Amino acid sequence: MTYPALVRAFANNDTLPIPVDAVLRWIRENTPHIDIRLYPVARHKKAFRGAYRRLGVPVGMYTHDFEIVNQVLYGEDLPPEWKRLVIVKEILHVFDSHQVNTPDAVRKLIPAVITPELRTASPFAPVIDDFLGTYRAMAVLLPRRARRRLKQAIDADKRTSTEIADYAQLPDYYVDIWLDVADEVEDQLCGTSLVVRE
Repeated sequence: MTYPALVRAFANNDTLPIPVDAVLRWIRENTPHIDIRLYPVARHKKAFRGAYRRLGVPVGMYTHDFEIVNQVLYGEDLPPEWKRLVIVKEILHVFDSHQVNTPDAVRKLIPAVITPELRTASPFAPVIDDFLGTYRAMAVLLPRRARRRLKQAIDADKRTSTEIADYAQLPDYYVDIWLDVADEVEDQLCGTSLVVRE
């Protein structure tokens, strides 16, 4: 299964917050990445929020078979909403090697409102891909059906993005951006259209 399949699996969900365990369970059940380990770590640099490592562990002394071990590291001092976002952002690396593999592809993929730094930054594909990871995680944690209903509440001045961020248990900064750009960006991130029951 692929990242777009994961997004589609949650797209019709309007019950928030999306449990991190539900995302991890979907990955375990639908990909070869069964062994996922979460490690809270002390942060020596505030810029570091999380990291992902994939290890191949031999299953026997005389075999060439390996088990895949996925390690997600996240700052133990992060607020809960940041932990949720960081863990999902990092575990989405199991889907790496998707369509974002050239600087040109990235520039076409994401509007300048999200990544103005990319116009002047060094176009190093893994760094760019990691930068986009937050928005890939937002597509799962603030899925299309829930997002559209909540956006209507904002447009009608019934809710603020801060209230929605608290409800979804996600960082306000990213909720505010995602509510504005998701309809334009989500299909491009997924490389497919999503079917959402209204």
